[in-house]
Amino acid sequence: MLRIVAGKYKNKKILEPDKNTTRPTTEKVREAVFSSLHFKMENSECLDLFSGSGAWTIEAESRGASKVVAIEKNPSVVKILKQNINALNCQNINVYNIDAIAFLNKTSEFFDFIFIDAPFKEFNLVNESLNLISDSKLLKEDGEIIIETDMAKEIKIPEQLKIYKQKKHGRIELLYVCWK
Repeated sequence: MLRIVAGKYKNKKILEPDKNTTRPTTEKVREAVFSSLHFKMENSECLDLFSGSGAWTIEAESRGASKVVAIEKNPSVVKILKQNINALNCQNINVYNIDAIAFLNKTSEFFDFIFIDAPFKEFNLVNESLNLISDSKLLKEDGEIIIETDMAKEIKIPEQLKIYKQKKHGRIELLYVCWK
């Protein structure tokens, strides 16, 4: 089981899908990210691509996000994600059982924070997501994209965006991206 690090759901446990299907972000990494975003999270609108267990999703609501959209294409993982949301009685989360790229192609919503935690070897999904976010201007003007990857060298940041911070946690790298 995973633990929510802080906020209104602090120390609450959530289910995690089979390790063969997802790779949940560690508490340490989530804590580092959300500590750096702490004062910006209140009343924000967030998008969690490749949502998995919903740890990023629930952590965002726990820390004050007014709306969180969770995208996960695997139906069995979506079932667990919804169980986690229902168990905590989360009110501000919308879950879509859809491919992340398909969602990005059709959405007209805009977000303060976008979390991209694609399967590690699928850096092409990260790159395609970044291009769609950039081209469609889905990230609000002062918004931030947080990418978790073990292949940072393979991530291609679109020309209109920039990495403003990069942190390493073991073999995991966090890329903080914003508009230029």
